[in-house]
Amino acid sequence: MKKFFSSFLVGSIGLFLSGCTSDTTTPAEKIACIGTSITDGYVLPIDKTYPTQLQNLESSTPNKVLNYGVGGCAVLKKSDIPYWSAQKYQYALNWRPTIVIVEFGTNDSKKQNWQYKSEFKNDYLDLIKSFQKLSSAPKIYLCIPPPAFSKNFDVDSAVVKNEIAPLIRTIAKENNLETIDLYTLMLGKSSLFIDGIHPTAEGASLIANEVYKVITTK
Repeated sequence: MKKFFSSFLVGSIGLFLSGCTSDTTTPAEKIACIGTSITDGYVLPIDKTYPTQLQNLESSTPNKVLNYGVGGCAVLKKSDIPYWSAQKYQYALNWRPTIVIVEFGTNDSKKQNWQYKSEFKNDYLDLIKSFQKLSSAPKIYLCIPPPAFSKNFDVDSAVVKNEIAPLIRTIAKENNLETIDLYTLMLGKSSLFIDGIHPTAEGASLIANEVYKVITTK
């Protein structure tokens, strides 16, 4: 009986320690989706946003994918609504994800924001680095923003296509990061956008499937 109790105690301690974070344990996969209202899910029910649909594709484990999108935000620090000031940004960092899906650029294209375009690359890199410094050492994927099919919300479709998309591709190449090409994915699919800028539930499903395909390809 004494021997049994000792074995039980050692086993219980082992199980307890296996649930603790240490240098020798692999953290559970946690996917943070950061970005704009395209991520947040403008006017969509929560269950139709792309992060929730990605969660349904990824796992039956609750809260494996969390939505840290903020409507109207931009990566430029001097923009009218910088993501840097958003509470969700701090929440995303504190969560210590193992995968980060980065979706920015649409709101950066606005005239009042793009006047600071010379700072876009450095600000984008700073955001990436803020996650790379985490103890969870997340794998980071950069989304090429989808096309803008209208000038709603002062989004400049030409800037998105000709300046922002190429810049993000360059950032990814120079830093050995993978991209998720939402621009090519959505090209010619204006019917999957509510107002030319924000995806419908079907559009969000297409995005979720593309993200899932890229992050699960080994």
